[in-house]
Amino acid sequence: MNNDILLSVKNLSVSLPTPRGTLRAVRGIDFHIRRGELLCLVGESGCGKSMTSLALMDLLPGRAQRAADHILFDGVDLQRLNKAGMRALRGEKMAMIFQEPMTSLNPSFTLGNQLCEMLFAHRNTSAREARDRAIYLLERLGVPMAAARLDQYPHQLSGGLRQRVMIAMAMMCEPDLIIADEPTTALDVTIQAQILRLIRELQREFGTAVAFITHDLGVVARIADRVAVMYAGEIVETAPVNELFARPLHPYTRGLLACIPTRGGARDGRRLHAITGVVPDLTGQPVGCAFLNRCPQAGPACGQPPPYVAAGVGHAVRCVRALPQPMEAL
Repeated sequence: MNNDILLSVKNLSVSLPTPRGTLRAVRGIDFHIRRGELLCLVGESGCGKSMTSLALMDLLPGRAQRAADHILFDGVDLQRLNKAGMRALRGEKMAMIFQEPMTSLNPSFTLGNQLCEMLFAHRNTSAREARDRAIYLLERLGVPMAAARLDQYPHQLSGGLRQRVMIAMAMMCEPDLIIADEPTTALDVTIQAQILRLIRELQREFGTAVAFITHDLGVVARIADRVAVMYAGEIVETAPVNELFARPLHPYTRGLLACIPTRGGARDGRRLHAITGVVPDLTGQPVGCAFLNRCPQAGPACGQPPPYVAAGVGHAVRCVRALPQPMEAL
């Protein structure tokens, strides 16, 4: 394994039994994250982004089944770790920022209890050291009166401050990888911009790799180093962020980019662009390209499973209409 690659995922699948059959929420995806890199997983709701993050953290629902050729984190295959091994890894080496902080923070404990618990669980540290670390991170994240906040409860903070606490909690042990699952969705645009800037600044300051999950390509353009576009449980395109915006190849990626509103773009009365149709039902075994019924360029060849093809340095796409060059292992 390349020493520069922190996380390498090969052929990851997640399935859930339902009354209508097996739901294949994630279908054989491959990706990697380099040390200190910010990778954005982007796509519509229901495309498998959050299930991918939960599979990495081994936090899937009880009936879900995870399978992969490997999930290598810093050279260790996470599939081989038992529950105790994963508990030791979570928080210490891998941490997660969830979408809604009010349901992620425990309303019965003070913020200080919850922040310091991370260090007590993973490090041999004193209460004073843990408290000082929590105050430092809260101040670094722009939380006013940081020391006093440690004695408060989650309901006493605004949504933006609660999300800052969640970021501080994830950073308590300086993990190598943070998974951020749409952490700004519930915030207004002003607070969202502040949170995004803070995540990017902390990522650069501590050299932490970040897997940032979002459906907002505006967010992607601001913070990403590299982008993986997901659709119907598959990764359909991967590219450096500038390359993706300059030369999107998959029809779904182009459709997402066309949906971004531009200043003054609708003054002539035209409606904003929208991708017609909905994400297909993922129960049973899909046939052909999952985007077939929504793709304006679909043809007879799209009835077969599309290949994953190389389209340049670091750029790959899953589409029969892309460059016909077989994709080598990433």
